[in-house]
Amino acid sequence: MRRESDLEAEVERHLREAKVKYVKEPVVGKTRPDFLVTTENGDQIVVEVKAWEPSPDATARAINQAHRYKELSKAAAALIVTAVGSSLSFPGGGVVPVSAFVAALSGLTSALAEKRSRRPVESRPSPKKKVFASMPFSSLAANASADRVDHTGRSGDVVQQIKEMIKAARIVVADLSESRANVCHEVGYAEALGRPVVQICSTPLASLPFNLRNNQTIQYSIGQASRLKTKLEKELRKGL
Repeated sequence: MRRESDLEAEVERHLREAKVKYVKEPVVGKTRPDFLVTTENGDQIVVEVKAWEPSPDATARAINQAHRYKELSKAAAALIVTAVGSSLSFPGGGVVPVSAFVAALSGLTSALAEKRSRRPVESRPSPKKKVFASMPFSSLAANASADRVDHTGRSGDVVQQIKEMIKAARIVVADLSESRANVCHEVGYAEALGRPVVQICSTPLASLPFNLRNNQTIQYSIGQASRLKTKLEKELRKGL
């Protein structure tokens, strides 16, 4: 199984050799793709690399990711590049193996050029500050980027990946709902490294382990994401 970093390097090499204008890991809309390509006609294409093992589930997930990246980035199109597999295309994007990436990008560029209207999307460099999170939230409001291990698409030892992500983070957001043992372990690891931890919880605090129960914890209710977002942004700004 290929490492995602190696696959990203190969995709970037193809972009350089094709003399395509691109930026790496920009913030585009509500996304942070691996690459944002701008064609000669001004169309913008989001490119995301996923080193998933080939399977019907992975293919379905990749198609869904392509649609989501296009929707959330507001780019003209989105491509998901995989290590192997078949090429699948649809209006405004597709899923392609790296061996077919250049041809797919060229075809998509030509298709977009035939459209009369285009509206460039605003992009900016990805924030350098990292937040390790166990749930989705708007970290961009605090000028930071949130990393979740279940969104990386990496294969291998998940526990080791989590440790590496916590080490790289400036702050850790831990959802202690239902007192999940793995999250409690992550909090302990983060505290041992001296990383600030923001605890959140949607279940009774009395059920938390005694060593976490007395820490400041943001309580929230399912379905009240907007309230949680406001409180989280306030705490993140303190730590960042």
